[in-house]
Amino acid sequence: MFPCPFRETNAPHVLVQTDIGYDLDDALALWIAARTVGHLTVITTDETRDYQRAHLARELLDRLGRRDVKVLAGHRPPGAEQRFLMDGLVGTTAPVCTDVVDYVVDACETSTQPVLWVGMGPVTDLDNILIDRPDLCEQIQLTMMGGWLDSYRRPDRASHNVRMDPHAFGLVMRLAHRPRLVMSTHTNHDALAITPASPLYQWLNQWLTMPEAPFDFELIAHNATRWFTHRTRRAPNAVPSSWMSDPVTLLAALDDSLVDFTTETVRIQRDGRLVRDADGRSLQVSTAIHYDDVLTRLSHVLPMTPVPAPPAPLSHSTHTTESAPDEKRAP
Repeated sequence: MFPCPFRETNAPHVLVQTDIGYDLDDALALWIAARTVGHLTVITTDETRDYQRAHLARELLDRLGRRDVKVLAGHRPPGAEQRFLMDGLVGTTAPVCTDVVDYVVDACETSTQPVLWVGMGPVTDLDNILIDRPDLCEQIQLTMMGGWLDSYRRPDRASHNVRMDPHAFGLVMRLAHRPRLVMSTHTNHDALAITPASPLYQWLNQWLTMPEAPFDFELIAHNATRWFTHRTRRAPNAVPSSWMSDPVTLLAALDDSLVDFTTETVRIQRDGRLVRDADGRSLQVSTAIHYDDVLTRLSHVLPMTPVPAPPAPLSHSTHTTESAPDEKRAP
């Protein structure tokens, strides 16, 4: 395991906001956070009517041995159920905490350190916090996954997390103090792609098909399988994949050496797309991800080495021979 300064008792509070239960990378990021961050809180976003994401996050953290982590259910927009793939795997009857604003305000007021916000979904809840308490803008340090400049696979629209609530994104980018964007331009890279042929998925699939799947990772394995099935339905002629965008964003928030950032002056359009504009807002945007270093860091937590091949069966001779009386057959 690599050194984990965020496991120290005096480490800053890390708030991870996630739309877990859809793309696989959210579950992987939560797995990493559970292993590397001591003072951790999880806030769900793009939440469903029954708070399924919060229940899923709670169950996953419990299975990973992190019952100490607080889980709060965030904003519930219409249609979120269409972006949730984990139906039927986790119960939804337990009480859920929804006091996101009050909780975060208290976390800031009781800390003398920066509070790190890792945005892995739409930032509606952070928007509400900063509007209600603009005096906290400097204390909350935002690193968000999303946005693009110059090039993107769909130049006609903003990337997913931005597109889910472009109004909130625009306000947060204007209110937050030096927000950092880990841009989709850099996370949508083959080096970060998990496919059915990837060692990580082979490990998960192997665990899932065991007579008794490991309790810790069963939900993540189901998430992987359901995401790939979903992607295959959407694009049957393409290899299904999940880019590890959220794990990279989490690592970028915890370690400045893995992602390079620069200041860009941009205009934030109504739909959340960014264009360079000398009269716009100054944002910190990624310019490069050190993919080899990121993969090395991830491999300390995630099983990313090839699954060992099963041992070859022992060959048996078709001939029989008698052993001498004083000889002992090999077992």
